[in-house]
Parts: sequence; structure tokens; C-alpha cells
Amino acid sequence: MYKFAPFLLSLTFLMTGCSETDKSSDALKSVELHEENIQTIKELREENARLQEQIIQLQENVHSEELRDNLRETLNMTFKLIDAMESGDIAYIESVSSPNVVISKNSSTMIIYNAGHSYEVDILKGIQWDEFEFRGYDQKDADHFMLFIAKYITTKGSEGNIAYEFSFVRSPEGNWLFDGYIS
Repeated sequence: MYKFAPFLLSLTFLMTGCSETDKSSDALKSVELHEENIQTIKELREENARLQEQIIQLQENVHSEELRDNLRETLNMTFKLIDAMESGDIAYIESVSSPNVVISKNSSTMIIYNAGHSYEVDILKGIQWDEFEFRGYDQKDADHFMLFIAKYITTKGSEGNIAYEFSFVRSPEGNWLFDGYIS
């Protein structure tokens, strides 16, 4: 029985040593995890501060007088264009259009030239004002503005929307010109 005593004593020391190593390893992992959490919190706070600055900038842009003027001018022009299309007032459409818009009087269409390609759209007809809704806008830069509107439609029990994207470009004189639409 005494022959096994040194073996048991050695085994006890080994097991005690392993458990201390495990505790030390767990403590080290805990410290590393804590440091990672601190770094993550720091990164999140920096991201939060950056996003708050962006929100403030966006709020300032929304309240910008120039942006409001651009939105008002292009929205009014859109309504006048829709009215001119409905009444067939080609002269008005041509007077407020950029060189990228060519009106084909015979086929009641417009050919829009944009970025090296062209497409043809119909002159809008049969539009009721109460069917339209404003969807938004995008001012890409000081010389390009886009309005998004939609026409609410119902046909044989189904409902839907037709979305329109009206584009405007600023002329050298500083006026907005109709630069086409897509639906």
C-alpha cells in the first residue's frame, strides 16, 4: 500500500496544478473578453457620434432654404408639366425642357437622351389629380434634382401604383429644366 503513496501524491499534485492552470487560463480569457468588450463599446460610441453628426447634417440640409426652393420649383414645374401633357400644350413642354428631351408630336411621345443612350416615353394622359401622391426627392448635386411621385390606380378590383421619376437639370442661367421622366 505504501508503494502507491508516492504515485497518489504525484497524481494529486498534478491534478492541483492542472486546476490552477485552468483557473489561470479562465482568468486570462476573461480579461481578454473584457478588453474586447471595452474596444467594442469604444467603437460603438465612435460610430454613434458619427451617426449623430450625420443626422444633424441631414436635418440642416432638409431645412436648407436652397433645398426648399429647389423642391418647390421642381414640384410646381412637375404639376405644370403634367397639366401641359394632359392638355397637349407641347409648346410649354418644349419651353421648359432640356436639350435631352425631344417631343414627337405625331406619336405623342418623348425621346429622352441620357448618358449616351435614349428611351421613349408616352406623354402622360388621363391623369386625375386626386390619384397622385408625392413619394420623395433626391438632389444629387446643385444641378440635378429628381422628384418621385406615384399614381394610385384601381382596375377590376385590384389596386396598385405607377411610380414616376421626374428628372430636372439646372440650365446655365440657373433655371430648372425638365430632363425627362421614367415610370
